[in-house]
Amino acid sequence: MSIATIARRMAGVSSFAFALTLAVGGCSTQDRKSAEQASQDNVALKAQVTDLTQERDNLKKELEVANKSRDQYQEQVTQANKTASEMQSKVEQWRKSNDTAEIGLKSELNKAKSELEAAKKGQEQAEQTAIKLKAAEDAVTASRAKAAEAERAAATASDRVTQLTAETAALRQKLDATTAELAKKSAPAPAPDLNK
Repeated sequence: MSIATIARRMAGVSSFAFALTLAVGGCSTQDRKSAEQASQDNVALKAQVTDLTQERDNLKKELEVANKSRDQYQEQVTQANKTASEMQSKVEQWRKSNDTAEIGLKSELNKAKSELEAAKKGQEQAEQTAIKLKAAEDAVTASRAKAAEAERAAATASDRVTQLTAETAALRQKLDATTAELAKKSAPAPAPDLNK
């Protein structure tokens, strides 16, 4: 039962009691005082009903504002989650690409090392036969050039691996920062105090 209904019933009872007092016993001083008190009580109750109605309307407005804020916050969280998901997808694609590139570079590095080993073996054989054959001298020179080229290729591949490792670390830091920011945004907002 609402406050307004209760107040109306009390006002009706007060009016009825006043009318009953007048009808039954006439108008004595005490009856008049009771009637005046009932009338004042009736006015006070009406004022309370008006105040409570106003307070109820204000609370409804505050609730509407709170619901609107909650809906906006939920929309922001949804958008942030979508952005985070897209970012994670891009990072995953980058990791796959980076892993593929790293595997390729390691393969090139291993190939260069193998070529370097082969060149060193060729150089050793060429030095052993250099006394016997003048043509082996040309082979030794070619092997040395190949070894230098292989060392340069190995150094280049090693630099590339270092660069990719640094880029990976930077992207991981960026991902961690984005995840932390999303965690902050996902924290629930405090509920408004409806008693104020």
